[in-house]
Formats: sequence, structure tokens, C-alpha cells
Amino acid sequence: MQSKELGDQPLVSIIIPVFNGSRFMEEAIDSALNQTYANCEVIVVNDGSTDDGKTACIAQSYGQRIRYFEKPNGGCGSALNVGIANMRGAYFSWLSHDDVYERFKIASQISALVRSNKPDAIAYSGYKVIDSKSKSVGKVLPERVLGRHRVEEPLLPLLRGLIHGCCLLIPRMYFDTFGSFDESLLFTQDYDLWFKFLRTAPLVYDPNPYVKSRVHPDQDTQSRKDGHNQEANSLWGGILRAVTEDEMTRLDGSRCAFFLNMESFLSRTGYVEAGRMATAMASVAVSELKVSIVMPVRESGTLVKEAMLSVKAQTHTNWELIIVEDGSLSRCEEFVKACDKDPRIVYVQQEAEDPGSARNRGIRVAAGKYIAFLGAGDMFEPEKLDLQVRLMEASGCDVSHTSYRRVLAGGHQSQVVRSGMQRGAIFPQVITHCMVATPTTMVKRSALSDVLFPCGMSVGEDICLWIKLAEKYRWGAIDEPLTRVREEARSPAIARQEQIISLLNISCFCMQDPKLAGHVKEVGRLLRLAKYLNGMRPEPQAVKVARAERKRERPMWRSVAREAKRLKKRVVGWAIRSVRG
Repeated sequence: MQSKELGDQPLVSIIIPVFNGSRFMEEAIDSALNQTYANCEVIVVNDGSTDDGKTACIAQSYGQRIRYFEKPNGGCGSALNVGIANMRGAYFSWLSHDDVYERFKIASQISALVRSNKPDAIAYSGYKVIDSKSKSVGKVLPERVLGRHRVEEPLLPLLRGLIHGCCLLIPRMYFDTFGSFDESLLFTQDYDLWFKFLRTAPLVYDPNPYVKSRVHPDQDTQSRKDGHNQEANSLWGGILRAVTEDEMTRLDGSRCAFFLNMESFLSRTGYVEAGRMATAMASVAVSELKVSIVMPVRESGTLVKEAMLSVKAQTHTNWELIIVEDGSLSRCEEFVKACDKDPRIVYVQQEAEDPGSARNRGIRVAAGKYIAFLGAGDMFEPEKLDLQVRLMEASGCDVSHTSYRRVLAGGHQSQVVRSGMQRGAIFPQVITHCMVATPTTMVKRSALSDVLFPCGMSVGEDICLWIKLAEKYRWGAIDEPLTRVREEARSPAIARQEQIISLLNISCFCMQDPKLAGHVKEVGRLLRLAKYLNGMRPEPQAVKVARAERKRERPMWRSVAREAKRLKKRVVGWAIRSVRG
């Protein structure tokens, strides 16, 4: 089939299978005959109706305007097969006797194929939902579910339940290649065949929903729900077993992500057996993914033990705990013994440096697909790793974090910090308002291939990394306190001098980074906050600089850099004097 054929207006066969359809079929036939696309034939197949000839009488009243066939009752698939066997067209279009085409349905889909220059593609669209009185009750638009960039990915719309048989325009060659509908299937004959087609056929999406799908109590899917559900469970179970690993990776990025997304879809459909199968397959796939947990420590003790125990209590058991001993004079026997007892615990020792370098050492040793971070005294809730891996696999995000609960001195649990509300595209606001706590994070190891924690900082180095990752990736988040974060007297969240030094470190880091340096407004806010915490009034020069920035809307590098350098010198001196005093 050449693209030229589309320009010559190929014949389209509209096939209408009908069983006892006297109530709605006239409206369906009229909608097929009223298409603005001129080169159509309308085929009506009476599937052994038992309504005292009412269906036959209506069909025959159209005379030569339609082609009419009768057959013994055998189900929708068998009626469609009769139509396919007798069609003359190059394209097949199915219209249920109780559904309606708007006038532009065929013309719009042919135009979509012409624009795509893919004459061998299957065209499809969304649809409107109407009730028994033709009143509109909603729409199903695939682009709202998948996004416009994914609506033409082969198989994907089908595996999200977004394909309606009457919304398709199918080249006849696919029936010649793969055969027709399985007549033993009374309810799922359509998806069974579309699955075969769409593993090979390209898709073209028409954004115009020119099909009206009627929902009413007399439909087989409504009146024979038990039989429909049993057949649907069998269909989806077969699909789960049939999809190859290459197809899974193309559709969702990984085998694990595929099963998680299928689990989510099937859980909403009511197909319990197929849903359970997807859940089991997803659980196996998740369990195969290793998570490396990096925990820098400087001394052993009760807090470190609590952190280790929270890792051992994880429901996700495929982990490795990398303990980076940062600056001890001798190897910690306790950690060495822990490694001997549990091969998942890795012990690394280095000279005393800073938090960033210790975490970076752990990242370089890590073997997992995902990397999480834990501090001495911080604790994971038992499902933390499992839920976070599932989120990241299903959504495809490279970075994620969770809400957390603060643990104060003495082990008293404070309020929940709903940091999980910060998600998606959080750059550049993350520069001035970062809610991310390091023990709540999980990062795909590949995302850390070209960026790590900055070294040489005592505080603020973690925020610097989150800013860099937010610049490049959307963040996933779980708004559930899956981590307990310990805050001590010297923690930046409590100690004012530590907060000031952290703000200055972040400001200098941003100004020295070529990609972040353009965000003068955000850096200026950090500096003003540091001033406020230090109890200094804004100087006239700083006010002038800020005013000039707003007026000219261009970076004021030199002014801000001088201000940061001068301020850091004064504030750090004040902080040191405060600590000594």
C-alpha cells in the first residue's frame, strides 16, 4: 500500500454487527451513511436476531444504500468476521449498532493518516460516552492519560484500556496477516485481536473524538458481568505472559515498571485474578532491584545501631548498607563483625574529611540501581525502600524523597514535616526553599554519574546536590513520613550559626556553577536570609542592587559576589566566636 492510495480516497468499509438492535441501529446506520468522506460502504450483519424480524426490517428498509447479510447467532466476533470476509474496502471501521459516528469520523482519520504519511498505520481516537437517551455523560481522551507525546506508542494505549474498537481505522492487510476475530470469545474478541495487531502496526492518533459510545443496561458487558470478567481475566493474564522484555522496556523503561503499571491499571478495572497476577509479577521484579544505602559514621554507638536495625527491618530485602567510617583512628570492630554476620553490609574506612566526601566514597562503591542515604541516628520505616523503589520504577523518575518525622534529643518524636508535597519540577524554587531531608532521598545511580556532593563543606552540601538534580530531573515524592530524621543541637535546622553557614555555602556554590549562576534573584534571597539570621540590617548598597536587578532583569554577578564574600567573612567570624564563647 503506497501513500498515493490515501490521496486517491481509498474505500472504507464500515461494518455494523447487530443482534436484536431495533432500538438503536437506525441511528447507527444513519450516522455511517452521513459521513462526509464519500468513499464508504456500509455493511450490516444480522447476527441471528430473535426480535420477530424487527432488526431485519429496519436494515432492509435502507435498500441498496447498505449491504446486508444475515447469519445464525454466533456472537459479535462471528458477525464482524462475516463483514470482513465480504468487505471491499482497503480500510476496516467497526460501528456497534448502539453507537454513533459523527459526520467527520472517517474523513478525520483518513486525514490523520495522510498527515502522518503512514498508510499502513492504524488510526484511532478518543470518544464521547452517551447514555440510552443519547445524553452525553463524559469523554475518554487518551492524550489526557498518556500525554500527547505517548499516544502513538504501539501497544501502550491498549495496555491502559484506552482503545475502543469503534474508534479504530484498520488497514485490511492486518486481517490478511493475523486473521480475524476469535469466535470463541464473546466479550474480549476485540482486545485479543488488537493485541496481535498492535505488536506490529504503527499507531496514528486523531485528537478528534468523533465516536459516541453508548452505555446502557442491555449490553452484554452489563447483563453478563460474570462471564465478561472471567474472559477478561483470562485475556489480561495471557497478555501479561506474552509481552516480551524488549516490549516492556520500550513501553515503560523496565520489566519492573511494566508490571507495576499493569498492576495499577488492573486494580482499577475489577479484574481481580489478572490484578493478582500482575501484583505477583511486580513483586518479583521489584525484589530483583538492589538499593545501596550509604551511611557515613564517625563513631559507633546506640544511634548507629538503631539506624542499622531500621535497614535490616526493611520489607525490601535486596539492599546493601555501605558504612563509610569517616575519620576513626582504627577500624571499628563492631562494623567488621556486622559485615561478617550479614554479607549485605559493606565497611569502608577513610581519613577524616567532610560529609560530602564520605557520601561520595559510598556512592563510588555502590552496586545498586538505586542509592539511598542514611545518617547515624536516622531511621527508615520498614516499607520505605519498597515503596520508594515502586514509585521510581512506575513513574520513571530519577530522584525521589518522602515526608519525614523529626526526632529530637532524647529520642522524642516531633511533628511530621510534609516535605513530600514538594514534587515534580521544583527548580529553581528549590534554591531558596528546599524541603528535602537527605535520609528521605533515593537517587538512580545513573543520575549520579556526572554530579556528586560538593566537598569542602561542613553543612549545606546536600542541598547543593539536590539543587543540581532538580535542575535536571523532575522529583518524585511520597507524602508519607517514611523516615525519622534526628535533629541535634548542632543540626542546621536548629543551630542558627549552622543555618547561616549553610546558606552562605549554598549561595557560593550557586554563584560558582555556570548553570546556576543566572539565578541571582534566588541567590539574593539566600543572602538576605543569612543577614536576617545574623541580625544585620540590609545595607543601602544591597537594596540598590536588588532594585537594579528587578528594573533591568539581568544578572548582577559582581555586586552579589562581592556581597556574598564580604558577608560570609563577617558571619563565619561571628559563628566561630559564638561557638568558642
